Amino acid sequence: MKYQFLLLLLLSLSYSAQKAESSNLEKGKATFEFHKITEPSLGTGVLGMQTKKAFAIFIDQNSKDHSPEIFNKVQFESMNFDGKKSTIFLCIYEDENGLPGKILNQAKILIETPSKKTTVIANLSSLKIKVPTNAYFIGFEWILSKENIINGAQNAGAKPYNPAISGIQIEKPNLYFFDKKWQKDKELLSSSLKIDVDYVPEN
Repeated sequence: MKYQFLLLLLLSLSYSAQKAESSNLEKGKATFEFHKITEPSLGTGVLGMQTKKAFAIFIDQNSKDHSPEIFNKVQFESMNFDGKKSTIFLCIYEDENGLPGKILNQAKILIETPSKKTTVIANLSSLKIKVPTNAYFIGFEWILSKENIINGAQNAGAKPYNPAISGIQIEKPNLYFFDKKWQKDKELLSSSLKIDVDYVPEN
């Protein structure tokens, strides 16, 4: 009888958790998964700065012939310094003459990243953000707050901000940054952000 009660309790908790997640999705909220990474960092990626507070990459859709879709999941890797959590905005932008333009409707999502190196999976499906037919930009806007600043041993100059977002090396650089205006980054050391995106049909 005791074990039956425990099983019933576990099933009830499981159902409650599923119901809560379902409820969040119904209310149009993004949900998140966090998976700790144990492998060493490759050493590429970007941090927020006072002068470079946003970074994005270009995604070429080439999808004029398929049915309308919405953003499903966005996956990326983050890492924080000083052993603390940080917050950042995930943003999806219109393509405006080859540069990031207006942020798509509901496509500025606040994420709290864990203190350790982590794979973050953001489920955006409930937000019903329509995927642009041709192309778009996706990236991050750093929150330049006291809580996010990286202290470390740096004594002079502007200090960077958490989190670090992992990058990848590619032959053709595909990284853009905002410093008073959007512009293409020509630094080969950080040629692209490591972001995976997938979509689902629009209902």
